[in-house]
Amino acid sequence: MERLLFVIRPRLPLLLLALIPVLIMEILSRGNYTEMMTWSFKHVLELLFNEWIVVSLVLLFVAIIGRTRIAYWVIAGFLVILALISGVKLKILGVPLTPWDLVVAGEASDMVKYLSNILTFNVLSVILLFLVGSYFILYRTTMFIKKVALKERAILAGIGLVMFLAVYTDLPLPVQKWCGIEAAVWNQVQNTKTNGYALATVLNTKAMFSDHREGYDDKAVEAIVNASPTPPVKAGDANTKPIKPNVIVILSEAFWDPTIIPGAKFDRDPIPFFHKLQRSGTSGTMLSPQYGGGTANVEFEVLTGNSMRFLPQGSIAYNQYISNEVDSLASIYARQGYTSTAISPFYNWYFNSNKIYQDFGFSKYIPIEYFKPTYSGPYIADSEVAANIIHATEQSAGSDFVFANTMENHFHFYPGKFPKNEFNVTGNFSASSVGMLETLAQGINGSDKMLQELVEYYEKKGEPTIIAFWGDHLPALGDDYATYIDTKYISGKDDPDFLKKMYSVPLVVWNNFDNERKDNLNISPSFLGPYLIELSRQQGNYYTNFLTELAKKYPVIPPKDHFAEMNIKEDDLKNYETLQYDILFGDRHAYKNYLTPIIDPKYMLGFGPISLDKVEADSQDISGRTSVTLTVSGNNLPPLGYVMLNGKAIPTTWKDEHTVTAFVDGPLLKTGLWDIQLQVKDSKETIVGKSNSVSIDIGGR
Repeated sequence: MERLLFVIRPRLPLLLLALIPVLIMEILSRGNYTEMMTWSFKHVLELLFNEWIVVSLVLLFVAIIGRTRIAYWVIAGFLVILALISGVKLKILGVPLTPWDLVVAGEASDMVKYLSNILTFNVLSVILLFLVGSYFILYRTTMFIKKVALKERAILAGIGLVMFLAVYTDLPLPVQKWCGIEAAVWNQVQNTKTNGYALATVLNTKAMFSDHREGYDDKAVEAIVNASPTPPVKAGDANTKPIKPNVIVILSEAFWDPTIIPGAKFDRDPIPFFHKLQRSGTSGTMLSPQYGGGTANVEFEVLTGNSMRFLPQGSIAYNQYISNEVDSLASIYARQGYTSTAISPFYNWYFNSNKIYQDFGFSKYIPIEYFKPTYSGPYIADSEVAANIIHATEQSAGSDFVFANTMENHFHFYPGKFPKNEFNVTGNFSASSVGMLETLAQGINGSDKMLQELVEYYEKKGEPTIIAFWGDHLPALGDDYATYIDTKYISGKDDPDFLKKMYSVPLVVWNNFDNERKDNLNISPSFLGPYLIELSRQQGNYYTNFLTELAKKYPVIPPKDHFAEMNIKEDDLKNYETLQYDILFGDRHAYKNYLTPIIDPKYMLGFGPISLDKVEADSQDISGRTSVTLTVSGNNLPPLGYVMLNGKAIPTTWKDEHTVTAFVDGPLLKTGLWDIQLQVKDSKETIVGKSNSVSIDIGGR
């Protein structure tokens, strides 16, 4: 006992020292000193838990390296950096940094280059305060032992581990339960504001690895499935032939209607065609689970019928929860003879899309690696997405299900994003807000033109077609909703209509075979799929049948803390949550009777197999220098593919999907057998597609 006290006493000052990073984290994650002070006085117990966590981590690292000062700087510095990132993310996307953000670090990289003014005067002053305070206590007092003996480090490791596990497990005494401390995973802003950043992170980590559900078994799932009636399939009357319309679903990046801002005046309508469809056909709103980012979660809801409301806010379902096949709109339509194609103007690895689309039952996935490099601003133009949608439906002999998303209107919205801006906005607000709205107007105008091109194409073609078009989330117009507040669209974060105003996105559903259909939709994304199945007069599955019935009672499912105000009984959603649990975490009991596999064994990237038919070589002699131009012919040759000559990449020019040319000179100009292949690589230098090889014999030249 004396030995233990001998080890502990010199470490007690760590309790004082740990208070510094805890308070600094709260300032950085919340954005100001006042909120930190208010929280510290109102939530003393949570403050102590945060300090307890920091002390335990420092003790563990001291035990590992044996040096107190270094251990403190590493742990405290790491935590402060996380809190700074969390504060920045909160400003832009309205959600703090969570543990599951670590699994999507690659996906977030495209936003990093647009982050500006991170190191503001306020942030620098807070960091300086952290450095000065820590330095004074560590180096200007005699409270700390610099080095720890090896035999003492084992005791510190045990103490640190027990301290940390006591918080993580809430054992042996359930102090957190007694005090009502819990992770509000459905509202991460409130979770962090109440519990503090360190404790909220620990509680989130615990929630991330906990997916056990009571009362879940084969019989429970079967009972829910059997209780769901099968909606009748509308095949038409006796004088009408059954139809199998194309179903084209377009998730338009950050598409939103800024003309609804009362004080903003646009010199012309940025989305005239969208407004025309709103007036003439089916339209409405969709309550997105996201703001400013997280497109994949909206995809997840629409394609699978699952809901982010049953998963922690800030999590990314594609990266965290999809590990097996999931019956989706792609596989549902594929079972009825459709060709299901996913189209995305970004990298195949983004949000794990290549694997996800395969698990969802798509036949083809067209990522950016197979696009023509037609850009509008920093990203692929929406017009190019439209061209690929049309090409995909032209290729197949029968009906198509196409899911496509866009990138032209992706964050950021600072002036100068596009080479030319054709819109002027006026109003009683700042120049910064004017610039953001004008940039947004230019971006959504490209989206509007894309929609018009598709509608007019399929209208002229006469082939029965449905086009569902909506925005995934509102655009992030400045830090802390700056433009929305500046233009008085919302009064602030406490606006009584904040959820409706900041999470409702516009939606239109056009079709060319049922002109009488003019529905007014106000739904959650997870209910769009069942609606499209019914509109297209096709047969869904047990899940879409269940959702069709549920949507009649609750067409919109908000976050849990809005259930009461929207008259939603949580118990009424238990069956929905159980079916989703079965799909994501359980044994997928309801899939056991499926006769057709969900995953298409012929799934591929691109419009079809890349094949080479022949290679022709044309020799040139310019100023005594010999070169060879290769003309490579074949099928499905991608615009960003490149010719490989005996395993070496050579300069390649794409002509069309049947022809590319390649230039050979220098050391590669050798007589003999040339092995020619076409390959496609992604941004990570991974080969994602390749053709067969064709050999030609090059004689002496």
